[in-house]
Amino acid sequence: MSQGLHDGRVDGSGDGSGLSRRGFIHCAACAGTAAGAIGTPAMAFAAATGARGTEVLKEFPYGAVQLTGGVVKDHYDHIHAHYLALDNDRVLKVFRQQAGLPAPGPDMGGWYDRDGFVPGLAFGQYMSGLARIGATTGDKAVHAKVAALVQGFGEFITKTRNPYAGPKAQDQWAAYTMDKYVVGLIDAYRLSGVEQAKTLLPITIEKCRPYISPVSRDRIGKVDPPYDETYVLSENLFHVADITGQDKYRQMAIHYLLNKEWFDPLAAGQDVLPTKHAYSHTIALSSGAQAYLHLGDEKYRKALVNAWTYMEPQRFASGGWGPEEQFVELHQGKLAASLKSSKAHFETPCGSFADMKLARYLVRFTGEPVYGDGLERTLYNTMLATRLPDSDGGYPYYSNYGAAAEKLYYHQKWPCCSGTLVQGVADYVLNLYFHDDNALVVNMFAPSTVKWDRPGGAVQVEQQTNYPAEDTTRLTVTAPGNGRFAMKLRIPAWAKGAQLRVNGAAQGVQPGTLAVIDRTWKAGDMVELTLPQALRTLSIDDKNPDIAAVMRGAVMYVGLNPWTGVEDQPLALPASLKPVPGSSLNYAMETGGRNLVFIPYFNVGLERYNTYFKIA
Repeated sequence: MSQGLHDGRVDGSGDGSGLSRRGFIHCAACAGTAAGAIGTPAMAFAAATGARGTEVLKEFPYGAVQLTGGVVKDHYDHIHAHYLALDNDRVLKVFRQQAGLPAPGPDMGGWYDRDGFVPGLAFGQYMSGLARIGATTGDKAVHAKVAALVQGFGEFITKTRNPYAGPKAQDQWAAYTMDKYVVGLIDAYRLSGVEQAKTLLPITIEKCRPYISPVSRDRIGKVDPPYDETYVLSENLFHVADITGQDKYRQMAIHYLLNKEWFDPLAAGQDVLPTKHAYSHTIALSSGAQAYLHLGDEKYRKALVNAWTYMEPQRFASGGWGPEEQFVELHQGKLAASLKSSKAHFETPCGSFADMKLARYLVRFTGEPVYGDGLERTLYNTMLATRLPDSDGGYPYYSNYGAAAEKLYYHQKWPCCSGTLVQGVADYVLNLYFHDDNALVVNMFAPSTVKWDRPGGAVQVEQQTNYPAEDTTRLTVTAPGNGRFAMKLRIPAWAKGAQLRVNGAAQGVQPGTLAVIDRTWKAGDMVELTLPQALRTLSIDDKNPDIAAVMRGAVMYVGLNPWTGVEDQPLALPASLKPVPGSSLNYAMETGGRNLVFIPYFNVGLERYNTYFKIA
C-alpha cells in the first residue's frame, strides 16, 4: 500500500487493463470452477502423497512466552495500551454508515473514512493484533473489545449487500481489504474465542468475492500498475479452510497464489525482486509458506529460501529494504543513490511485519540461525524504532536513512501501517523461542519466560538480561519437567568471542551456529551467554563500500543532530568512537572541534539524525 497509489484506478474497460463491475460479478460466479481447475495439480499432488510441508522447529502459541522487561516489552506495553484505548464507535463508524445503522462517535479521518483512500482498511488488523495481545497477556478487556468489534462488524456485514465501507475500497482494494477482514475474524475466533467470528468468515468472503479480480495479477511498483494485491489472500484462506472444513477455501487459496510471476521463478533460482513492489511481494511469501505447509510442495519452501538470499543485498543496515517501495536493481549503486533522491527508504511497520513473518517461517522450515540473525536486526531497527502513534491517526510509515532525517508521521491519517504496527508488535513474543520435540531453541535475548508443555512434563525457563545495553543473558530452568531435553542458543554471526557457561562450566561456541546443551536438567540450572557487541560498519551496497552505517551487535547506530555536510566528510568509523561516560549504549567522537554522538536508532525521538557516513 502507498499514498502513491491514490491516482491509480482499476478501470471498467474490460480490456485487460481492468475489470468492469459486470466482469467482476460474472467471474465471481465461475471462480469456484476456475479455482478447482487451477488447483487440481497441486491438490492431486497433496492427495496422492499425503504430503504436508515439514517443520524443523515450531513456534510457541500466544501465551506461552511472556515479556518481563526491557525495551521490547516497553514498546509492546505501549502498543497494547494504545490500541486498547481506540474508541469502538469511532472504528466502527464507517461500517455503520454504509449499512444505514446509527453511527455515533467522531470520524476517523484520513485513509479510513468513507471518502478516504481505502475506507475501513485496517479494521481487521486492529482486531487481529488485539486478539494476539489478549491471548498473550490474558487481558480480559482486550478480549471483550475484540468481541464488541466482531459484533459491530457482524451487524454491518449481515445487513449490507456491499461489504465495503466506501467506493474506493470496493473498486480498487477489494482483495486487500477482504484479507484484513479475514485475518481479524480468524484471530478473533482462534485467540479471543469469539464464536461469531467463525460464523462471519464465509459470509464475509462470499460477499467480497464479486468485487475481487477472478485471477491473481502481479503488481509492479508503487503506482504502475495499481493492481489490487490479490496474491496476499492465500495465507489466510488456507486458515479459513482449516477453520470451516470447507475445501472451496483451500482451492481459492491455491487459485490466488502468484506462481508464474513470483514463486516459480524464485524456486528455479531466478532473482525477480528488482522493480517489484517490495512490501506486497514480501508478504505474499507468507502465502507461499502456508502453501508449503498445506500442500507439501517443495517449490514454495525453495522460493522462500531463495527470496531471502536475494533480499540480503537489498537491505539497508536496519534490515529494511525497498526505497520508494520498490526492490532495486543490484550492482548499480541504487541504494546509495536513494539516500539523496528519497525520504521513503523502508515502508516500515508493513515491511517489518512481512520481514519478521518470513524470517519465522524460515526458522521453522530450516532451523538455520541465519534467519534468526535477520529477524533480530529487523526487530530492533525498524518496527521497534518507529515513532509512537498519536491519538488522532498519526502513525509512522516510512523510515528515512538519508541526511538530516527525522522520524515523521505519514501525511495521511490512519494509513496501512497502523494495522501492521499492532500485528507486528503483538508478534514480538513469537520471535524469542522455538522448539522441536526434544529441544528448546533460544532465538532472541530479552527479559522473558517461556513455558513449554511437553509429554515429559512442563518446562519453564526464565531469561534475565539487559541486552542489548549489556552483552550477557542468563537463562534459569525454573521447571524442568522430566529434565530430558536439549537447549539450543543462537550465536549471532557477528558475536566474535562469544562465551557460554552452564552452571559456571565453560562450553565452546561458534558464531553463526546454534550452541547445543544436551543434558538432564534440574530446577535452578543456569546458562550464561555472553555476546560481545563490538562496533563495526556495514556498507550500503557493493558499488559504494565507503558509505556505511555503524552497527553494535544487531543494533544500528545513527549520528544525532548532525551538521550540514557531515555525510560527505570522511570519518574514522568506528575506530574514533568512544563510550559516553555513564552510558551503556551511547558513543561519541570529536572531529574539527565538533562532537558527533551516536545512539541506537530505536532511542531516537524527534531529533534529526544521519544513518550513513563516508568511512575514512
